[in-house]
Amino acid sequence: MSEKYLIGVDGSEPSRVALAWGLARATERGASVELIHVADDSFLSESVAFLSEAQLASEQMLQVETAYARELGFAGTITGTAVVGHPIAEIETASKRADLVVLGAHQGGRFSGSFFGTRAVKVAATAHCPVAVIPQVEARPNAPVVVGVDGSEASKRAIAFAAEQASLREVPLVAVYAWMPPLTPGLEYLWSEELVESQRAAAEEAIAIGVAGIAHRYPDLEVRREIVQSSPVAALVQAAEHAELLVVGSRGRGGISRLLLGSVSHGVLQALPCPVVVTRG
Repeated sequence: MSEKYLIGVDGSEPSRVALAWGLARATERGASVELIHVADDSFLSESVAFLSEAQLASEQMLQVETAYARELGFAGTITGTAVVGHPIAEIETASKRADLVVLGAHQGGRFSGSFFGTRAVKVAATAHCPVAVIPQVEARPNAPVVVGVDGSEASKRAIAFAAEQASLREVPLVAVYAWMPPLTPGLEYLWSEELVESQRAAAEEAIAIGVAGIAHRYPDLEVRREIVQSSPVAALVQAAEHAELLVVGSRGRGGISRLLLGSVSHGVLQALPCPVVVTRG
């Protein structure tokens, strides 16, 4: 069964950067594409006339962006959804029928705080499939794929996703494990040699378990292991400064907790050193 990519569109430049990224990946994977435009009804009048106008505007936006997708040369299947409603709820529902959600990253300007701006963090927290947030950065062909490792089930899913992407693009996979001794910064002189060694041993074990099986599944994939003494967000952002893609896992526990994105995922989405994919539990 063919994969489906759900790509958010709003006609802005950041949105079109994400659209081009998503279409390129869909072409590589032979995936179909569904474009979605959500007219936020948070500040709209509840009158039938206003809602009707909003729906019409949403449909017109979808038509324009569909035509633009064809102008970019995408020859695969494209469908579209134009709705008026709460953006987070609408994209969560739509994500149930997708294998990947692709969003642009708006920072500042008149789109600040819009569906595809800071709300992308909330989308990543609530979606039922991986979410890719694409910043406006220069393309880095042949650059590695970076993935965060911490020994959790969430990171194992992230590693599996990242390994597949790296193998497909024939680039190295960089698995990063970051650790910090549980002491107040500035009191490093209190660290014992035994404490540091135990932390390093735990890191090496976690990263070994995390990448176990990758060599068998992807025998030609180059896997680099990096154990960094730093905060996870800082380590991943630095490692991804020259990467093509950064993948992080987010624990999905259900209920109200699934509305909260982990601190690491949230941190890298705020920095966006390159396209970031957040995988879900």
